[in-house]
Amino acid sequence: MTLTRRQRGLIAFVSVGMGLLVLFAAAAAAFFVNQASTRADTLVTHTITVITEALKYQTSVQGAVIGERAYLITRDEQYLTDYENALSNYEDARQAIRELTRDNPAQQLRLDNIDIQAQNITDSLTRAVENVAAGDGEDRETLVRRSNVDALLAQFNDMISILILEEQTLLQTRRVEQNKTDRLVGQIILGSLAIISGLLLNTELEQHVAERTKELEEAKISLEEENLRVESLLRDLHHRVGNSLQLVASFLSLQANQVDGEEAKSTLRAARGRVLSIAATQRRLAMNTNHEVVASRHFIEQIVADLKTNLNFDQNIDITTDVGDFDIPSRDAVTIGVLVSEMVTNAAKYAFTGRDRGLIRVAFDHNLSTGHCTLIVEDDGVGLSEGPANPHGGLGRRIIDSLVAALGGEIERCESALGQGPGLRLTVIYPFSPDE
Repeated sequence: MTLTRRQRGLIAFVSVGMGLLVLFAAAAAAFFVNQASTRADTLVTHTITVITEALKYQTSVQGAVIGERAYLITRDEQYLTDYENALSNYEDARQAIRELTRDNPAQQLRLDNIDIQAQNITDSLTRAVENVAAGDGEDRETLVRRSNVDALLAQFNDMISILILEEQTLLQTRRVEQNKTDRLVGQIILGSLAIISGLLLNTELEQHVAERTKELEEAKISLEEENLRVESLLRDLHHRVGNSLQLVASFLSLQANQVDGEEAKSTLRAARGRVLSIAATQRRLAMNTNHEVVASRHFIEQIVADLKTNLNFDQNIDITTDVGDFDIPSRDAVTIGVLVSEMVTNAAKYAFTGRDRGLIRVAFDHNLSTGHCTLIVEDDGVGLSEGPANPHGGLGRRIIDSLVAALGGEIERCESALGQGPGLRLTVIYPFSPDE
């Protein structure tokens, strides 16, 4: 059928009208979705900034503790300057994260508790420094030993970890929302482009789509770079903490060589060993690519390998492992690593007195049906009843009990069926959830 000129004009008019209508509708939809995408980009950037400031807050408080301890031990004014600078940075970081989370009541409440804990730490540090400035006659080891900063700092680090974990969870949610809005923008633009191209062949809209696509790609690259920066900051934090602990261990070793009396030397060397144990665990975390979880088998086996290298005893002591293959939260890893080191070291020191060889077994696994993890360290030594008097056994036991309590678990001590026996078996059971 041949169309008349009037009919062709009417069809062209309708096509143009439909094209303009589609163009208007697509532009309106793209505008509103673009607004949502911009807001999602802003929220993601804001969350990353909160995590960064929280890490600065934690680093400044830890820096103050390290500076104060170094000053108490060495009386070097440079460490006092480091301590004062860390306190100044701490206040700046505290105010910054307060401002960033002012619209988040839950995080503000967490910060209330964190600030109280940080204030308790800085108050304790200040009192110790003021005692030294006032000419307190107490020796350096007594000043350090009387401080309760270690327990306060451990609780502070746990609180900061919870705050950062909440922000990381929020970051994941916001990235999902961001990806959805980006996809929706792309779908609207591509859909409208197809329709308008078919009706009007509008090259200007094609250019707009290309520009918006480029902007989205640049925004995606920027966010990926920011994510890499945060991951780098986390690795750097673990590295700095490990180095700082190594410094503290060196101070303790130096002091042990200078003091008189075998008991004092033994105490300082034991403290140095525990600091090195924490430092080694921290370095293992720094090498982990996933900062949220740690592979249990590799983690425990590496700790045991370090112990085999560092424990120097006359007896021939064999340490074996039996570890399940599962992930544990990074916030629990340091506690578990130090707990394993403490229990194995105690067994190596005291279980094989009067013997030329011994066996220590480390087992670690989880049970999803009961929601618990089980850590076992047992030996085939002389057992509790026949073991020699240990002047440091009380402290070691308190440290182990404190670490178990930090995990929210319980510990059982009984005879071991390993080897010739009677031996000692330590069983730690604590709650575990793979979704945490």
